[in-house]
Amino acid sequence: MASTPRGARLAAATLLSALAVSACGDIGSQSGGSDGDVPTVRFSALPDPAPLPVLVMQELGIDERHGFQAEFVEVDPDAATSTFLLGESDIGVDQDATNSAIANNEGNDVVSFYPALTNTAAIVVPEDSPYRSPEDLVGARVGHFGTDSGTTQAISVSLQQGWGINPVEDYELVQSSPAALPELLASGEVDAIFDYEPYGLRAVERTPGRYLFKVADYWQENTDWAPPLAMLTARRDWLTENGELAHAVQNAWREAVQEIVDTDYQLFLEEPYATFLDRESPEELQALADYCAGLPCYTDTWTQEDTAQQLVFLELLVEQGGLDGLPDNVPVAVLDEVVQAD
Repeated sequence: MASTPRGARLAAATLLSALAVSACGDIGSQSGGSDGDVPTVRFSALPDPAPLPVLVMQELGIDERHGFQAEFVEVDPDAATSTFLLGESDIGVDQDATNSAIANNEGNDVVSFYPALTNTAAIVVPEDSPYRSPEDLVGARVGHFGTDSGTTQAISVSLQQGWGINPVEDYELVQSSPAALPELLASGEVDAIFDYEPYGLRAVERTPGRYLFKVADYWQENTDWAPPLAMLTARRDWLTENGELAHAVQNAWREAVQEIVDTDYQLFLEEPYATFLDRESPEELQALADYCAGLPCYTDTWTQEDTAQQLVFLELLVEQGGLDGLPDNVPVAVLDEVVQAD
């Protein structure tokens, strides 16, 4: 991927973290990815709200206090999963339980162990369109960014569960990138789009548009739970070989998230976070902060009950033909079920 100002800034932030790191006990001996006395943990993701806590870790030295050096690997949407599975990162931030199930069915052994972002997947339509329900879109042209993406899978399961609609069969799907979908809707090339934030919000502002359906709202209204859009995901062997480090990463993540939540998500508007999120205008950035505060975008718990709900979601996906069975190596868990801290 070509270097960008944002990428250069992140590289500089990582270098500063490296210069400031000090030895932190036995954790440093658990991973071989370090140039000094503490390990480097590489997080891969798209530049959106999901991995923002990584940058907060770097800026505030949270990673150092927990005994590791956080490094961010920016990826393209079509290479996010492969980058992680090929071992170019230790933690895939933009993966989810569905991605992990697919990967494990293909012979991998990965585990999604903590939510990175609440599900922001939604259907957006033009504000003045006649569409009032997902049923109204039957036969319409609908933009998406891949039938195996977590966004499209979550919307598909929800629509089949709530209305008996199979988007692949009932909609005329048009594939593009997440960032390009708002433009397709605004130009009238599609009647609706499946997208996640901040792109759903961008479509609402540019078209102008409105939300027809939100995954989180549907599941919370019906089950008091919603499938995460993104989860911290790692290879099982990395977790078991680096148990204390894995717990340190999860604790640092939670601390970084709390820093964001404590500002009511207004941290999004401050540098270097505003540049990282790369919105089109200060108004769009403020709208994203307000949206995340209202949802909220980040959660602070992940329990065995959550994993049970997530497995029910995956079973629905299997029943509906979106997943070729559940793998024997369970793709989602609470971290303590996989490893124990030393």
